[in-house]
Amino acid sequence: MAANGGLKMKAARAREDLARTGRLVLRAPALVRGAECAIRFLLGAMLAGAEIFGGWAPFGLALVGCSGSGLDGFCALVGAAFGYLSFLGLTAGLRYVAAAILIFSVSFAFYDIRLYKRVWFMPLVSSLLNGATGFVYLADSRWDAPQVIFFGTELLLTGAACYFYRVAFSPWTGRREEGSLSSRQVISLMILAGTVLISLAQFTILGDLISLGRIAAALGVMVIASQGGLEIGAAAGVAAGLCMDIAVGAPGACTVSFGLSGLVTGMFCRQGRLLAAVAYILTNAVTVLWSWEAGLRLALLYEVFAASVLFLLLPDKLTRRVGALLTREGSSDTADRAMAYVRSKLLETSGAFQELYATLRSSFRRPGPNDGNTAAIFDRAAGRVCRRCALRDACWQRDYVSTFNALNDALPAMVDRGRGQASDFPLHFTSRCLHFPQFLSAANEELTALLARRQYQARLQESRGAVCRQYAELAHVLGNAAAELSAELVPDPAREKKLRGHLTALGLEGNASVYYDEAGHLRAELEGPDLSALTEPKERKALSALLGLPLREPEYTGSGALDKVVFTQAEPLMAVAGVAARQKDGETVSGDAGAWFRTDAGLLYILLCDGMGSGPEASRESSTAIRLLERFLKAGVEAEAALRTLNSALALRGEEEGGFTTVDLLQIDLFTGQSALYKFGAAPTYVRKGDTVSKLSGSALPAGLVDGDGVSPDVTRLDLEAGDTVVLVSDGVIGGRPDLWLRETVSAFGGESPKDLARSLIDAQEAPGSDDRTALVVRLERRKL
Repeated sequence: MAANGGLKMKAARAREDLARTGRLVLRAPALVRGAECAIRFLLGAMLAGAEIFGGWAPFGLALVGCSGSGLDGFCALVGAAFGYLSFLGLTAGLRYVAAAILIFSVSFAFYDIRLYKRVWFMPLVSSLLNGATGFVYLADSRWDAPQVIFFGTELLLTGAACYFYRVAFSPWTGRREEGSLSSRQVISLMILAGTVLISLAQFTILGDLISLGRIAAALGVMVIASQGGLEIGAAAGVAAGLCMDIAVGAPGACTVSFGLSGLVTGMFCRQGRLLAAVAYILTNAVTVLWSWEAGLRLALLYEVFAASVLFLLLPDKLTRRVGALLTREGSSDTADRAMAYVRSKLLETSGAFQELYATLRSSFRRPGPNDGNTAAIFDRAAGRVCRRCALRDACWQRDYVSTFNALNDALPAMVDRGRGQASDFPLHFTSRCLHFPQFLSAANEELTALLARRQYQARLQESRGAVCRQYAELAHVLGNAAAELSAELVPDPAREKKLRGHLTALGLEGNASVYYDEAGHLRAELEGPDLSALTEPKERKALSALLGLPLREPEYTGSGALDKVVFTQAEPLMAVAGVAARQKDGETVSGDAGAWFRTDAGLLYILLCDGMGSGPEASRESSTAIRLLERFLKAGVEAEAALRTLNSALALRGEEEGGFTTVDLLQIDLFTGQSALYKFGAAPTYVRKGDTVSKLSGSALPAGLVDGDGVSPDVTRLDLEAGDTVVLVSDGVIGGRPDLWLRETVSAFGGESPKDLARSLIDAQEAPGSDDRTALVVRLERRKL
């Protein structure tokens, strides 16, 4: 009904055009539609002539059943009726014509009901209506057992063929992605082709000597075997042979010939067409000789020779297209590559922790002043008490040995007890010393201080050692995890199959893997000889259309014998950055350091660090912070965790060498625009959205100044979009004065060049030259694909 209304509307529109312009113009959709209807008509006529078991022809009915109630179904009905009357004659053909009319009538009547949409409805209806019309004809044969078996087989084949024909036509009638056919669709197309070959087998030339159907079957097996390989070639050969045997009513002869020839030809897959054709011809000749006693069929040799000539004349584009459709999925290889990708990320993280461990260990190993000599407690006590004593020269010069021995004898007991007593010293020393109580008290104070220093140093070294061991252990654990952790990335077999088919269509050999990384973004990796053609811009656009996603510029690695090309999903946003910097007046280097980089996950990081003071020392502090942060972030460590780790490391390092640095870290997700700003004591950041400029400040102290469980950076979440601008500056740009001039400069920015805005901030008269100055400007734009 709906189809009938559509036809009436199109007819009325055509009459309108004819009355208005005086001529009938066929538009492109009308021409395509006409071609589709012509194909349905021809297929209906061809399949109606596909007889099996000596007079049974169910395949024309199956085509009518799968074609529906619209113009497609009507054309299939007319073609089937024409074919049945032409091939079977009036008497036998009327039975099938009646069944075809009934099948089309049911489709037309039940088009709008939900039951019609079920995949089993029309196959079942086609079988039942074929049985209803055939039942009358079967009654005349008195229900002979062979006839009942053939009749039941015909009904099963009617329903099965209707189902598979519908699947075979689904890429045509339904929506599908370009270049992609499922295994079920490929099998269904082969079944449709096989039933067409059964009909073609009846067309002969040269006095019924050579069959056009067998020539077409041999040609099809050659193409499929040469492109699909051994298994597919053997399957195609056996299927084609069965179809030919069924057509002639002599099972076995063609099945062996076609099946063995397809098997051998598949062994020479992708070795060149000439070699494949020779393999097929020789194998077919051997099977003919094997059947000499059963009756030599020289016609098979002629047919195969004709098919091989056609095979050699086929265009490369057509055979590659067949190979692309036969490309199979390779999920195991994709899983291995996904595991390798995760392993590489863990190894990078392990390397970052290993470098941090080496940096801390080298700082802790530097020798400090020796303040742990226990004998020094008496020197310090003497300096405080004996300096003005009348017997100083006598005790510490003339009788130095006696004094030294007396103090040396008392020292072990004092250290063991933690405090000295008068009994620890010899009587000759205590009786001669004029200020012994004061000397003993001073010695005890120095001993207490020495033991406290020893305890502090021991605890400090223990803490430092624990930190180093933790980082070293963490690096070791991550390294082991890289080798043992199973991959959690998700392969995409459908897109991978399409990519493999695309390589085959281009005539390129190689392996293709498609999967999604931990952020859910697509990655496509290709390995093979001479893949440099894939790096061309037109090929990237073709692959973007094939995979249905925009792709970045490929990462290409050529090693002569083997090339590797990696495509990753492109982000919808891109960042244009500009930076300007000037060191403090009188200094040769700036204490500020910056960096920006993008990760595979589509995260853009912008870093700006300002070391304490200025000059080389400040530059060393800021550069160290930048280097460590960059290693952690590139390895996939979360930004806040990386900053806390950096703060702890700089705090430990600062106990020996002093120094700290401010940190500005801007993280932008170029897929979504979701961003975060992290600050450790850094100057304010300015964000422009439209005509509004916002100031973002923090209260956290610079990294490395303090450490503890509660020390974390200030975090501000942002939702950026194309056209927004973010300005990061160091302390020297503002100089501690009001920032109204900076806001006005950013607000007046026209968006032409971020570098010009950064330079104008550095060159502003309000900015003094008493500190290093750095401005980093980032503007988001929509990526042009």
